[in-house]
Amino acid sequence: MTTLPINAKNSNLSQRQRLVVELERVGKSYSLPKEGGRMFVHNSIWALNEISFCLYQGETLGIVGRNGAGKTTLLNIMAGVLSPNVGRIKVEGRVVSLFNLGIGFQDELSGRENIYLNASLLGASRNEIETKLADILDFSELGSFIEMPLGSYSQGMRLRLAFSIVANLNFDILILDEILAVGDVLFQDKCLRHLVELKQKGKTIIFTTQSMELIERLSDKALLLEHGKLVFMGAPGECIRRYRQLLTNEAFFVGLPSDKGDFFENTKKWTEDFTQWGKVLGTQEAEIEKVVMFNRDGQPITQLEPGGFLKIRVEFAAKATLKNPHLGIAIFREDGAYVYGPNTNFDGIRLDELKSGRYWMELDFFQVNIAPGRYRLSIAIWDKDECLPYCYHCARYPLLIIGENKDNALSRVPFRLKNKMFFWPKPKVTLILQDELINFFSHQQDAVDYDSRYAVFKLLKVLTRAKRYPDKIFTAQPLELYLDFEINNRNRNQFLWLGIFREDLIFCQGNLIKYRDFPLSLTFPSFDFLCGTYFLSFGIWNTANRRFLSLHHGQHKIKVLFDRPDHGTVYLRHLWRFSWQR
Repeated sequence: MTTLPINAKNSNLSQRQRLVVELERVGKSYSLPKEGGRMFVHNSIWALNEISFCLYQGETLGIVGRNGAGKTTLLNIMAGVLSPNVGRIKVEGRVVSLFNLGIGFQDELSGRENIYLNASLLGASRNEIETKLADILDFSELGSFIEMPLGSYSQGMRLRLAFSIVANLNFDILILDEILAVGDVLFQDKCLRHLVELKQKGKTIIFTTQSMELIERLSDKALLLEHGKLVFMGAPGECIRRYRQLLTNEAFFVGLPSDKGDFFENTKKWTEDFTQWGKVLGTQEAEIEKVVMFNRDGQPITQLEPGGFLKIRVEFAAKATLKNPHLGIAIFREDGAYVYGPNTNFDGIRLDELKSGRYWMELDFFQVNIAPGRYRLSIAIWDKDECLPYCYHCARYPLLIIGENKDNALSRVPFRLKNKMFFWPKPKVTLILQDELINFFSHQQDAVDYDSRYAVFKLLKVLTRAKRYPDKIFTAQPLELYLDFEINNRNRNQFLWLGIFREDLIFCQGNLIKYRDFPLSLTFPSFDFLCGTYFLSFGIWNTANRRFLSLHHGQHKIKVLFDRPDHGTVYLRHLWRFSWQR
């Protein structure tokens, strides 16, 4: 996705040159058929009723309302496609409208031929089409497919071609109906960036969308329709609030109240699109100039050991005034697993405004408890709703966690082992897994419940220390696992196996642990796994014959809650630092 410049609103409004759209008590009705197909004037429905407002050159109007509220009818009237039954409408300047992507396209014609056909239907002359052809082809990014019959195009390719034609013609007023989410994410970014440029050039834009983020960010004014009537027109934020209130007051179903409080049960766990990796997205109202990683001694690094300290310093410039921005850094494993993605919004840090200038931010991770492997960092400066970035460097910065990771685990969250009546100040935890054990868990998806005559599972208890919610498990809170096995023929080749698997079967963590006796407890001083469902796997592994004497895999699950919507899997303690301007 991309972002839309907040300051473009004020700059355009301060240079109002003329009134370009004016509606006065506009109404549109449709006659309804009675039985037998006969039409009666008195049997009609008003799609629009008593609509009055005006727009000035360079303004952007967002129109919201539920399905059937009259949004498309209003756009058609302003575009000159429909005529009102009552009222007066005045539109100055050339209007280009797009109500249905690709209307007028012919499947048997090539993409290039459809450019001429579609642009002609939109009112462009042959000379204008020839002049704009190169821009349309370049914007669409269709390459040699432009010579192929349109019938061979995917829906996404059709969307690219249709928007490219409309966006590159000469016009004063652009009208768009529910088509701002076109194509893939990268093409959406390009389309929205182009709309920003049109707005900065003083073009008037009128659009409808169900994305309230787009309404708030792009619009100078917003208009709310309900049952064909104008309910509100004014500030986008207030319009959105009234729309949501309207939907709430007329909801079809209200669910039962929840007893979970303000806790989150799930979050993002994987990258959304590998095609974005390494790219710079957004409209570049802010520019990320430099990203450097440091160790605890302040030395620049690109690698560190599990559990090490990591400082990430980002220097950036705001090219325009940024309203309600927030800053975020995300860590992804090379296979796309989302490790952790904190941002200032999640952490309750409010930045009302960043004026044009240069800044830096630093994020300190005190212990990077993730397993050895190759990772990538994303750096972003977001709008307040994390929908449209001012600047987004997606998975652009490599980070290597040093060491061997045979089992492809994701985390190295520390824990303590405590035997009955015996405490180890530094418990000996064996991290080397046998190849057979690694292979078993990499292919094991079904639940397993197995005991032998040598080892029998007797008891598992999951204990928390949450006073208010003793039956719930929370991120970053202490957690104790109390285990009991009955072991026959105990010998030094037997180890306790503990594994943690996420609900999507990603292997979070696993350990072979040398134990003294049962029962015993494993204590996580801080259970640093983000909200979601996790499965516990435990058993007795014999290294001599390389098999389990007892295994219980996928039978015991725990639900983890968190009081913030952090993204990823492993919670990493951190601290933000900022310079407000330099």
